[in-house]
Amino acid sequence: MKISSQQVNQICKGDEEIAGFFHELLAQNQQLMERVDQQAKEINELKMEVHELKRQLGQNSKNSSKPPSSDGLRKPVNQRQPGGKKGAPKGHQGHTLKFSAVPDEVIEHRIATCPNCHQSLQDAPDVGYEKRQVFDLPVPRVVVTEHRAYTTCCPHCQCTQQAPFPKEVLAPVQYGQGFTAWVAYLNVYQLLPLERMSQLLADMCGVCPSEASILWMLQNVDSALEPLETEIREQLGESPVVHADETGFRVEGKGQWLHVISNEKWTLLGVHESRGSKAIEAMGLLPGFSHIVVHDCYATYFQSSYPFSHALCNAHLLRECISIETYDGQQWATSMREFLQESWELAKTSRVEGIPLEEELLQTIEQRYDDILTEGRQEWSKADSAESRLAKGKKKQSKAANLGQRFQLHKEAILRFIRDARVPFDNNQAERDIRMAKVKMKVSGSFRTKEQAKRFARIRSVISTLRKQHLPILASLASALRGQFSFART
Repeated sequence: MKISSQQVNQICKGDEEIAGFFHELLAQNQQLMERVDQQAKEINELKMEVHELKRQLGQNSKNSSKPPSSDGLRKPVNQRQPGGKKGAPKGHQGHTLKFSAVPDEVIEHRIATCPNCHQSLQDAPDVGYEKRQVFDLPVPRVVVTEHRAYTTCCPHCQCTQQAPFPKEVLAPVQYGQGFTAWVAYLNVYQLLPLERMSQLLADMCGVCPSEASILWMLQNVDSALEPLETEIREQLGESPVVHADETGFRVEGKGQWLHVISNEKWTLLGVHESRGSKAIEAMGLLPGFSHIVVHDCYATYFQSSYPFSHALCNAHLLRECISIETYDGQQWATSMREFLQESWELAKTSRVEGIPLEEELLQTIEQRYDDILTEGRQEWSKADSAESRLAKGKKKQSKAANLGQRFQLHKEAILRFIRDARVPFDNNQAERDIRMAKVKMKVSGSFRTKEQAKRFARIRSVISTLRKQHLPILASLASALRGQFSFART
């Protein structure tokens, strides 16, 4: 309670000395109150700062968008179901080595003498055999093919004519298409750097190509695969659902972006200095795409000029809900996480049975979604209000509020998987297709030129597509180099 000067004079009954003492005490008290208020504000700011630092230090691949490789040496949570013998997780399809119906070589083993009576078994008839097969790799070697273009003198006109070499034979000594296919596979798919790849080839087959030769071979593969990249783009353009994502990439020592558009059969990668609309325009697929794109809620995808519909990655949302649960303790995030997981279980059961969810159930699911956000709005608004009372200046919105408003704004895109059986729950397809590019960056650090980066993207696109369609990679690349390969139309 603040005391006025008039009240002080009344209390002191006109004694100026006592009144002055009272005024001095009141001034000191006011200063102390202001200092306490200032310290309370500073303490609150420090609490919020510590809270945010704890959140950042505690981020991992389970509660944020950070990749698993960033988790370091922390012990991962075991996702396997308990019980049963140790081995592959439940549902994993094993790969057992099976007998070959047509072995390349058969070695017969016979016994010469009976161990019991020492009788010779040289002429005894066989009554059966037991077979065992050994799968082994022969020592690799390079096969050298010499092309001889003979010169012949025409007996009629006496002109000398030389037979032409095959169009792929351009130099006196060169590497063949099979060797070139191996180089592309090892460098772009297995991500071996140039020097280690030269060492591997030298150890395997005694031929050590130079770095310039390897780059020349990759350039030839890149040119041969351009028509196949066009096929991939066309097939993705006709797909009802595609996945899109992007990740940081270093080219010429500078940060750029590797973009992916893919589905379960096709992969298209592209490199661009921009993460946003310029890159999307350069890839030339999404600006005219009129079906569904699954993505991670990056704002660029929501431009009104793009005709496609949206489906958001719920795996990202689940991780953000876990973060809000852990560091903010807000119950609505727990309810939303459990709701999304339960809804996905219903959708999976519906897809296995081939029966769509009934409209009444769909409306119930959507109503529960709205109810969770209604309760959550009170929770995050209350928390934001408590933080902002003692904060200086304009208070930015909390992560919980940002996440909640994203749920409100993109309800249709988030829940699209319950109404459309073609839409997956997450964007894992695009993330799998782009993940190994981060390994490439760890191995090589940076691409030396933009041309090398674009070459990597094109070759990787084709090899990834071959893998998805269970086609032989090396044989297909060699056929493409001869201009004799194309994907089967779907």
